[in-house]
Order: sequence, then C-alpha cells, then structure tokens
Amino acid sequence: MTRLTIIPSFAPARLVNRFALAFSLALLVETTVHAIEYSAEDYKQAVAPCMRSGNYDCAEKNWVQYLRLRPNDSNALANLGIVMNMRDNNKGAVVQFERAIDLGEGAYDLFAYYADSLAKIGRTEDAIDWSYKALAVVPQLVDVRGSLAKLLVLQKRYYEALSLLSSFDENARSSGQQSYFEGQRIAIETALSRNVTGAESESTSLRLPMYRDHFYAPVTVGESRPSAFLVDTGASLFTISDDYLARSKVSYKEIGSGGRSMQTADGRKVEGRMVSVQSLRVGPYEVRDAQAFVCKDCTLLLGQSILSKFDIKSTKKQGVEFLTLSPRK
Repeated sequence: MTRLTIIPSFAPARLVNRFALAFSLALLVETTVHAIEYSAEDYKQAVAPCMRSGNYDCAEKNWVQYLRLRPNDSNALANLGIVMNMRDNNKGAVVQFERAIDLGEGAYDLFAYYADSLAKIGRTEDAIDWSYKALAVVPQLVDVRGSLAKLLVLQKRYYEALSLLSSFDENARSSGQQSYFEGQRIAIETALSRNVTGAESESTSLRLPMYRDHFYAPVTVGESRPSAFLVDTGASLFTISDDYLARSKVSYKEIGSGGRSMQTADGRKVEGRMVSVQSLRVGPYEVRDAQAFVCKDCTLLLGQSILSKFDIKSTKKQGVEFLTLSPRK
C-alpha cells in the first residue's frame, strides 16, 4: 500500500524536536530499572522525532508505554496500529485498530491502514469493506482506491473495479484534469479479456459504488473500451455523443426521420437523433437493439430505456452506498 502522506487525525498534538528525549525513552523501555519516571505526555511527544527519523521501533515502544498509562486513548491505539502496519506486524495492527474502533475512533487514515492490514492477513472481504469506508470519508484517496480495485480483481469482480476507477477518472476529465487510473484500467480490461468466463461473482448481479453522490456503470459499446455511464433512474433515454458513437464502430440504424429534441436535467433543450444500437454491454450483461439518443455534446447517460431491463436495488451499509443491477429474466 502506498503510504498515506497526510494523516492529520493522528498527528501528535505538538511536533517537537527532541531526539535526545526520544533516544532516552527508547532506552528506558528496554531496561528493567527506571531511574526517572516519565509522564504519558513525555512518551507521546517522543514519538514525533522517532517517526521523522524512520525509527518505527522507537515509535512503537513509546506508544506502548504511553498506552500503559492511558489505555483507553483511542487515538493512540490507532497510532500504534499504524506504526505496527509500517513494521509489517499486521496481526498486531489489526488488534489495535479494532480496539480503537470499539472505543469510537473513526477517521479515513485509520480505516485505510486497517483495510491494508486486513488484506495482508487474508481477510479480503473485510479489507474491501473498510477500504470503501475510507473512500466514503475521503473519496480522493487514490492509493486506497487503487488497492481496493486490486482486491476486487482478486475476487474476479472486474466490472465493480472498473466502475470504482472509471468514475473517478470521468470526474477528473470533466473538470479538466488527467485520468489517474488509465494504466490500471487497461490492466483490468486485459485481465477481463483473458478471463471472459471467469467473472462468476458478477454473473447474477453487478454492484456499483457511489462516487460524489452518483453511480456509474461500466458500459461497452462496439469496439469502445468500458466507459463510465452516469446511472440516472429519472432519465428516460440512453444517451451518447456523436463522437462516441463514431469511435465505437458499432452497428446501428436510424429510428424515424428528421431530428429529435430532448430536455436535459438542467432544463436545456438539445437537438439530436434516435438510433437503435445492435448490441451493448452493461458490465457483463448484453443488451441488444438498444435505443439511444445521440447528440453532439450528449453526456454518457444510462436512462430507463436500458435500466428497465434490470432489477435495481439501492443499499447502504455502515455509511457506504451501492446500487446493484441484476438482469431481469
């Protein structure tokens, strides 16, 4: 796991330059005779220089001594868990994280490191759940998002992983930024093409995680790569742009003659045309003869003309929201 670079929730109250104190306290906890009695605050302040110098053993020993004096400090328990994670003591880290959570501690970095330790001891499903919780608090955690996608791929939940990454990239592009997960998405698409019949876990339903109050489904049209389509249960049509339709090279036919108009959610009226697309896929599920509204600047939108072919279930589990699509029989 790429280390979280900002962990304000667990930063010490005061960062002090006391290397001499840190060294003396590190020695103190290794001896049996205590010449000086240090306070809990002394141990806590000694952690910062240990961390700055990369001496995680020193940091862990000072947190242990602090917690000997303040055993119910949930923030300190979380800090101890993070240091144990950094030292690859993931079983020990999980114990500290769970104690901290049981005492009411909750922050994105705690959840992220907890998920990382859970994954490393083989508790993959729990690691997925806690990764989603971390992203529910801070969606911009790209290291957590990338690691979560890998866990989903391990469980052959390829399309859920693509939804997780492509929704982030689509929002980045819409705000003028570059895609962050382009390479990882290509890797997942390649793995998917090699395991066409291997996505058993998504054979009956596709789970879509929420991103910024919306759900995005990975849709494949013709020769295009899976793209993030905004799921809009209030929209009647499946919409694509002229450019997207051309690039997909999908077979289609015009419906009716002349132009059509559509009113967007923000009240604008756009001119376009209706076509019937020979085939497309929502995740792994094929939809044939799909009607689509096409216009110059249409956004990629999944409306009721496609959604009506699925049973849709919205769930919320411990603060994390999902939309599940199951093809109707």
